[in-house]
Amino acid sequence: MAETPFQKVSRYLAVGFGAGYVPKAPGTAGAVVGIPVGLAINQASGLMVSLLLLLLLFVISCVSSHVMAKSVGKKDPQVVVIDEIIGMAIALWQLPCSMAVVLVQFMLFRLFDIYKPFPVKQMEDIFTGGAGIVMDDVMAGIMANVLFRVGGLILS
Repeated sequence: MAETPFQKVSRYLAVGFGAGYVPKAPGTAGAVVGIPVGLAINQASGLMVSLLLLLLLFVISCVSSHVMAKSVGKKDPQVVVIDEIIGMAIALWQLPCSMAVVLVQFMLFRLFDIYKPFPVKQMEDIFTGGAGIVMDDVMAGIMANVLFRVGGLILS
């Protein structure tokens, strides 16, 4: 059966516009794609608009991840990196735009995403389908964002 246009677009989004096909470290490539996405969301006018954009990205991430996983017959295909894109966008959400912040958040997000400390790992067990693919990265992004803010309070 031929792919529908919806399936084609979903697969393209799921692989982060091709970043998921990077032979070494596709998750890292996806997180790099997430940097300009996160910075663009931060430029949205107002807290509510940026939250709505993140919510839209979350829905797109869950749907496209589910479509891709179903099409390749794997629970969490390595080529799916839209989850890293939204995770990195959350890690950068509403933080100052500077190279130092981006680098720190990139490292924190990747550490949480790779090592999956509590509660990141548990997200994979709680959620299924596309949400199961995406939620661990959402949690890793939240943890990176919160840690940066708490660290800033402690150091100030």
